[in-house]
Amino acid sequence: MAESRAQFESELKKRLSLKSPHEEQTLLKSFQYYDLKQSNVVNQQQFEAVLEKVGITLPKDQITSLFKYYQQNGQLNYKSFIQRVYQSPESAVFYFQKKMWENGLDLFFDWLEQLNCKEYNYAQFKYLFYQYPEEKVRALFQYFNQNNLVRIEEVVEAFRGVVKPSGFKVDSFNIDQIIDMFKGDKTKIRKYLQSYMRFKNIKLLSQSQFDEFNHILELGNIKAQWLGERSTIYTPIRKLDFNELDLTELRSALVKKGPKALINLKKLLIQADDDQDGYLTEKQVQKVLRDYRFPQQIGGVNIQDFFIELLGPFDQPNIVKQIFEQMDIDMDGVIPYQLLKQCYQARNHPDVKKQLKSETEQLAEFLDSYDAHHKMGSKNVTFAEFYEYCHILYACQPEQFENNLINVFTYVRPPQQQTTSVAQYAPFGTSAEKTDYSTALRPLSSQQIQKQQNINPAGLTYAQQQLQKIDNVLEKLKSKGYRGIIYMLRNIMRYDAQGIYVGFNSIRVQVNQQYIRQILNQKNEISMKAFLEKILGEFQNWRLNLVQMAYRKLQSTNFEDMKKNFLARPRQKMSDDEVLIDFLDTFDSHHQLFNSNNVSQEEFEQYYHIMSFCVTDDREFEVAVKSGWMV
Repeated sequence: MAESRAQFESELKKRLSLKSPHEEQTLLKSFQYYDLKQSNVVNQQQFEAVLEKVGITLPKDQITSLFKYYQQNGQLNYKSFIQRVYQSPESAVFYFQKKMWENGLDLFFDWLEQLNCKEYNYAQFKYLFYQYPEEKVRALFQYFNQNNLVRIEEVVEAFRGVVKPSGFKVDSFNIDQIIDMFKGDKTKIRKYLQSYMRFKNIKLLSQSQFDEFNHILELGNIKAQWLGERSTIYTPIRKLDFNELDLTELRSALVKKGPKALINLKKLLIQADDDQDGYLTEKQVQKVLRDYRFPQQIGGVNIQDFFIELLGPFDQPNIVKQIFEQMDIDMDGVIPYQLLKQCYQARNHPDVKKQLKSETEQLAEFLDSYDAHHKMGSKNVTFAEFYEYCHILYACQPEQFENNLINVFTYVRPPQQQTTSVAQYAPFGTSAEKTDYSTALRPLSSQQIQKQQNINPAGLTYAQQQLQKIDNVLEKLKSKGYRGIIYMLRNIMRYDAQGIYVGFNSIRVQVNQQYIRQILNQKNEISMKAFLEKILGEFQNWRLNLVQMAYRKLQSTNFEDMKKNFLARPRQKMSDDEVLIDFLDTFDSHHQLFNSNNVSQEEFEQYYHIMSFCVTDDREFEVAVKSGWMV
């Protein structure tokens, strides 16, 4: 239990560190969110909900076991729990771990020989550690204390940590069989093994016990060499040794293409992870890297470790943390995605100042890359997500990184609305408009005269002007692409005038209230389906028939199955990888508008109606549907 508890606490801290630089505060806020009575305690159900909130999912029996350990009288005091999890490195357990292995294996196994009970009270426990400071011994006892008793096996498990498999097959071997397997001085190993087997009260070693014994030897700096049958069950996937792998060529090739190429590679690695455990087998890795012409053979990898190694060293974490904290006003470790985009000041980018790019081009480049990096469906940006994005930027432009980042990310506070003004109390007939005294006495320009006389220089009627405005809105929508339109739909909370205005504004398409009123019905509202038909226009019959045929031929309408069954093929200057990433991002984002595990025909048609609006070339649309679903 001590081993699993240590693993749990370690994983909890790791998850929290990825969410926020303020780990303890984030965990506290998560508990307080479920503690509606503000009693500083939670029950098991609330404890489980908190773990899910921070990203830890465990089997029910393991949660019950953990809660039983931490609780008192059926309730968990979360402030005490947080204090316990975030002990300093000089805490009792760490202190004894360090001392135990510093003193060598002789003293450890001699200490094991003294253990003749399963449980110890404080007086007995204190005697076991008589040579250590009493305050450390007392703290260690309190850490494992249950009803004033400590199970000594839990203490030993905590000292030796997580067991690494030995890689050798052992099936109920006695001591002589184990010693025969050992290559080297057998006298000392026999003594150690006798002490271990007496402590465990066993005559035969199981596989897990042999692995544990070998692990303890390694902690004592004895790299045991065993002669025997290699285990196919217990041999772990070969961990990637990055020292024997040269990623320079792959990194250079991706960096030349810019941040989005690195982001797309990571998405492909994640997509290849069928069981979603964060690890890829050798075959899965090679399948992803095959298209990148990566020649080296490597074993199974942790996706995150491999990606960080690919990005290379990053020596600017403090700058990233300072900029994030500047935007994280409420100090909860997350910032709204909308706020992050508002804080990006493209006009301050060095390339814009040097007139190498326009402000619009720089902003579009940032939004395109960060949208691809951002977790679809999430309205917030975590510190870990922002940190990784900055690491990607650093990998692409290490020399300009600091200057670029500091210049472009600036928190801009929203302007405070003035409740009163001088004009409110001005005499009747006084204009509230500001007078431009610098030009008041100058002759009017032709443009000003036209404005005053409401003359239309193009000679268009009012109706023609309105149609022109509608055409302008449609052109702007098309320029955003189907990714942008889907993003707009996700930002419309209510299909009324205010909600639709917010949606258009989220993708920086300016529309006036008159345009919105033309879309709404007499009740000043509209359904999402009707809204899309209004702005996208009619779905051409032959395109609609093609999409309906594709839906009828689907092997499964389950959302996850459809993502796996989609066949990505190159089209219109996009590689198959880019097509796949584009589909997964947009299809996933659009599906979140529908509360279902399956994709209905209406949803499928709507997705391709949005694509059809943006893809004007008939051949390109036909290839997109037919190649994706084998029509």
